[in-house]
Amino acid sequence: MPAHSQQDRAWLLATAKVVAEGLKTRTDGTRLRVRIPSRATKTADTDGWRAAIGDLGKGKPHLEVWFDRFSGYQERKLYACFFSQVRPQLASVTERVSKQLWPVREISPADVVDGKYAVLAVRLARAEFNAPILERHSQGCTFYGIYDPTRATEEPVNRHFCNRAIAFFEDVARSLPNAKAEDEQREVYPRFENRKLVASHLHRERSKLLAAECKIHDNYKCQVCSLRFVDAYGSLGSEFAEAHHLIPLSRLREKVRTRIEDLTTVCANCHRMLHRMKGHRDDIKKLKTIIRNHR
Repeated sequence: MPAHSQQDRAWLLATAKVVAEGLKTRTDGTRLRVRIPSRATKTADTDGWRAAIGDLGKGKPHLEVWFDRFSGYQERKLYACFFSQVRPQLASVTERVSKQLWPVREISPADVVDGKYAVLAVRLARAEFNAPILERHSQGCTFYGIYDPTRATEEPVNRHFCNRAIAFFEDVARSLPNAKAEDEQREVYPRFENRKLVASHLHRERSKLLAAECKIHDNYKCQVCSLRFVDAYGSLGSEFAEAHHLIPLSRLREKVRTRIEDLTTVCANCHRMLHRMKGHRDDIKKLKTIIRNHR
């Protein structure tokens, strides 16, 4: 086995372990059964590696992390997905997901070229990375997941991918029947007395995948006070921040689809202060002024 293939396998396994470890703390109230992988399996058909990190129950879709060439690029790409050999199982999952998680592209056998290994005939567009894609292959083999555009590096793991993968798996799991939403409203929304409205907002609009993308885009820097937790707390604060919804609850409607432009990254303190304000789009600007005037 070439040295670079061994390195890729080790890198994929290390990445899958980080995703599994992070996801283990997010399983309460969901069907997720997560396990730390001990090995990565060769995927000869896509020239890469895969590691299983759990499932949605016995005989249900698996959670997997891949590193292969299927996306159509010369270099291997990371991929986090739900996998099932029984198509109706994943069809029932995608029917339940929120607007933010609806597949941006569907792939069938006609979209795949089989040569030295299987690859997309039309490689993924930039906008299709980090967005859910549904793959329907022959004999019922079905995937639903997100591809990451980042190239392999000498870093032990790709932390941005890990955060996105954890958010994706949890988003899907919490969209399934009988799953419990996280109780975030008491801490983040102390001003609102109508808990029912807030719970509805969180259920429809709060996408962890989109929030992760927002925080990565802003480099985990508060867009109000400029705090980065890693600068204040060292490694303890690494990759920590919160995502604030700019659209007031009163303006949300059932057909509204949140975009990354509707979110901004904030620290915990500024987030609480924003939710004590009037819920206008210019609250960020007003809070910046308040901070500046009191420094």
